[in-house]
Amino acid sequence: MADKEIGKGGLGSEDSEKNSTRITNGKIGDQVSHEMLEVLAPNGEGEYILDKINNMTEETALAIIQESLKFHADDWNFPSEMRERMRRLLEGPKAYGDYYDRDLRVDATIMRYSSPYPGVRAVADPVDDENIPIETIRAYFLGMSWAVIGTFMSTFFNSRFPGISLGGSVIQILLFPCAKFLEFVLPDIGITLFGTRHSLNPGPWTFKEQMFATITYNIAIYTTNSYGMILVQKNKLYYGNTFVTFGYQLLLIFFVQLMGMGFAGYLRRFSVYPVKALWPTVLPTIAMNRALTRPEPRENINGWTVSRYKFFYIVTIGMFCYYWLPGYLFTALSTFNWMTWIAPSNFTLAILTGSSLGLGLFNPITTFDWNVATSSYAALAQPFFSTFHMWISSFVGGFIILGIYYSNMYNSAYLPINSSSAFANDAKPYNVSKVIINNRMDENLYQQYSPPFYSAGYILTVGANYAFYPVYFLYIMVNQWSIIGEAYVNFYKGLRYGKGNFEGTMDVHSRLMARYKEVPDWWFLIILLGSIILSIVFLKIYPLGIPVYLVFLVIAINLVFAVPLSLLSATTGTNLGLGSLIQVITGFILPNNPNAFLFGQTLGSWALAGYGDNYVQDQKMAHYVKIAPRAVFRSQIITIVITCFVAVATQDFIMNDVEGLCTPNQPSKFTCAADGAPLYASSLMWGLLGSQRMFNSMYPTLKWCFLIGTIIALVFLGGQSLGPKYLPPIRTRLSTILSPRLYGLLNRSLFPFIASLMWLNPVLIIQGIQHWAPSNLAYKTPGMILSFVFMYWLPRHRLAWWEKYNYVLSAALTAGVAISALVMFFAVQYKPVKVEWWGNTVSGAGVDGSSKGLLDIPGRGYFGPQKGTFP
Repeated sequence: MADKEIGKGGLGSEDSEKNSTRITNGKIGDQVSHEMLEVLAPNGEGEYILDKINNMTEETALAIIQESLKFHADDWNFPSEMRERMRRLLEGPKAYGDYYDRDLRVDATIMRYSSPYPGVRAVADPVDDENIPIETIRAYFLGMSWAVIGTFMSTFFNSRFPGISLGGSVIQILLFPCAKFLEFVLPDIGITLFGTRHSLNPGPWTFKEQMFATITYNIAIYTTNSYGMILVQKNKLYYGNTFVTFGYQLLLIFFVQLMGMGFAGYLRRFSVYPVKALWPTVLPTIAMNRALTRPEPRENINGWTVSRYKFFYIVTIGMFCYYWLPGYLFTALSTFNWMTWIAPSNFTLAILTGSSLGLGLFNPITTFDWNVATSSYAALAQPFFSTFHMWISSFVGGFIILGIYYSNMYNSAYLPINSSSAFANDAKPYNVSKVIINNRMDENLYQQYSPPFYSAGYILTVGANYAFYPVYFLYIMVNQWSIIGEAYVNFYKGLRYGKGNFEGTMDVHSRLMARYKEVPDWWFLIILLGSIILSIVFLKIYPLGIPVYLVFLVIAINLVFAVPLSLLSATTGTNLGLGSLIQVITGFILPNNPNAFLFGQTLGSWALAGYGDNYVQDQKMAHYVKIAPRAVFRSQIITIVITCFVAVATQDFIMNDVEGLCTPNQPSKFTCAADGAPLYASSLMWGLLGSQRMFNSMYPTLKWCFLIGTIIALVFLGGQSLGPKYLPPIRTRLSTILSPRLYGLLNRSLFPFIASLMWLNPVLIIQGIQHWAPSNLAYKTPGMILSFVFMYWLPRHRLAWWEKYNYVLSAALTAGVAISALVMFFAVQYKPVKVEWWGNTVSGAGVDGSSKGLLDIPGRGYFGPQKGTFP
């Protein structure tokens, strides 16, 4: 709870402390002040919570507290102050002090009948009305109509860096007015099927209809999963394969989507039903849903009386207008590399502080563009501990990049320091057509042209990717085995005995969802089997040269690794795939075949782990707002079929009609820096050259990263399990045998470092190091600052304000940017209307706007090994 709302005993406030400290007469709930109730029941369910508090016995409350402390012992997101308070409550009334009776029942009630997570309490009701309409005709119509539009948007802006998307929290600003219009104009006519009447207009547009339409829409965001493969195969700047036709694209995207959905049936028991599977990134969407559809009582929270609905529209309109400055009229506000303006030709200054060529290490203010500021972190949704871990490790990663670069390790000093592209030995973009014949590498052509070379930032990113897999797999599997092991058992029992997903759950949301029919596991298995058959047909009819066993190998890898990865996403708000692991494996078993690499990436990283994660994320939203699982299932299937056609048509439009697509200076930022360029670079490394050549000859250091990751995981696991038991007595012993001066030195240096291992998360540390090339600290520092304010300071000092407005603010700012960017593109950028002045040229006028390397190309015209001797 917020510090200012905690009294002497824990949950008190100044008003409530004026009352008696132990109840002798009256109800326990009488000690709960209005301010405290706003924190415990932020959505008007105060009477429900008070009733549970008043009827909670001390014995029941103690049992709940004991069970909860044990269950959440390894929960990163559980509020630390609540954990400490619950421990003190178990010591008894004498040890705890004032308000023991009240605080014991309040915490037990929150655990059993609400949620310990303030973000969940802010958006998810602990009660449910099963009679509220959900699968209405108008909800399907609006959800699918906007899914078509959203598919176009997501595909259209996929090649832009930084990207723009209309997420679920954003689309509601457009969906809601349409719903109210239909509510006004449609007649109440319909038909009755199986005892249920389906009307065109069943009455006022409801909370659940809004959420159902939003979840239906979310399919649109996921249809870009296969776009990267198609872009790299079809674009003439990359491979330029002519067999990539409309039918090829349609079949690929169709079975990719279905395979992901089928795989989600496996993941849902691990990352939907467990209460620890928080999915913090879905909370802004639900918050916006509430703001639009739920009437709010007029209340004063820290001096704010504006409703969420009005607040959303004010902020959205304000951001729509403001974004024309950094997005078009004054672009230096977006790329605010102001420190390089002091000496534009100073290479070192550009490297250290720049936002484009450089690393952005020492620039505290890098942008005034919300899209840039939140491009690396979901700053108003992702837990602060996640953001802070990743930012710190990214900062350290910048110095590792400097070490690689200035030592000219792997010839990186001839190239830009932090690019995601592949280069030839003349520092120009790598042209794969010079070494490819019939989709295979020709060794003679390769020896006369060049190996692909990579920037220092990209080398670090790839190395961190490989260290990440053993770290996350070992650390998550050991730390969260209680959840994972139980989910495996329940998955087996579900298939073998039909055990329900919600049996024996303590979470109130799971108990409420148990009223609805579940989606049987075999439904998902049928979809998965059908998609496997389609993928085999795909490999047989197109000249890719890929063996069928790759499909089953990729599925097997995901069966093992996707579970801890999905749980990591659910608990930290991060989103990672299995791409780097799969690329190494495909590079070993199918070298010199870029198509095999691309197919493995698309199927393994995006279709299964990626899309499966997205689907269970939607299921978690439905879980929080009490939408029947079968309703979500039906909407997903229907929308997949429709949006696949839209996605393919948009892909063709982008690749045929956007001039300069995937070139570094594309005027509308369609540079492919985050999709086409890194995927193409990786396909050269692991698809064209193969893992054997990469690990043994070109970049031998990379293979040791797997071992480094394993050691890091074991160090942290050992330290965090043994440290609390053995370190305190060792420290006490040293204080008696060492001199005061030496002990003081250790107390200031070594001991704090060892203590930090107790709470540091190695998964997030490695993940932060991964987030380079093309991103740099200029895209991370603003998000870290925002996260500190909105996800750390405000929840502790203004919790009631935060619960009401934080997620609404996040959704409104993102909505304003997305709508403004779309209008801007078609108004002044599709047929460019240039605004030439200092504010639009200064960011790229100096060294930071170039692609210069530290070293000049040797006189022979290329760097690296002699031609004919390439590894």
